[in-house]
Amino acid sequence: MIQRCAKEDYRDDRMYVMRISSDFKKSRPNSFSAPMSRENQLDKSGSILLITYRNIESLPAVRVDEFSSWEECVVYVKWHEPTCPRISLGGQSPNPTPSWQDHLSWLDSLNLSSVLDGDNPIPDWVQDSRQTHEFFQVKR
Repeated sequence: MIQRCAKEDYRDDRMYVMRISSDFKKSRPNSFSAPMSRENQLDKSGSILLITYRNIESLPAVRVDEFSSWEECVVYVKWHEPTCPRISLGGQSPNPTPSWQDHLSWLDSLNLSSVLDGDNPIPDWVQDSRQTHEFFQVKR
């Protein structure tokens, strides 16, 4: 379900999507590498990396957040995911911001899911690539 906005083809109505990783490495305080694969089982007992991508085919990362706990990550996602700008709204966030339950219902109506329910986008080109990890340098 390709959506067009500002000469870009988006993968669906959301302008941004998130991916959660618990299997990441931290080489310096602001440098991370995360496997470019779907994690079947998240380790919710340690730090969590939340990667936000622009929702176009190549999925370029636009933000990386590290959380010290799963619970911190859940609070962040439940606050931010419903505010995601939508193509159908001209690139604007829903106003008023939907409740978490209304947001989940909206996703379900489009046959989509929340990052908390397993939506973990990986660029299509990854399966044909030798690149196994994404590397992030976070500016603070």
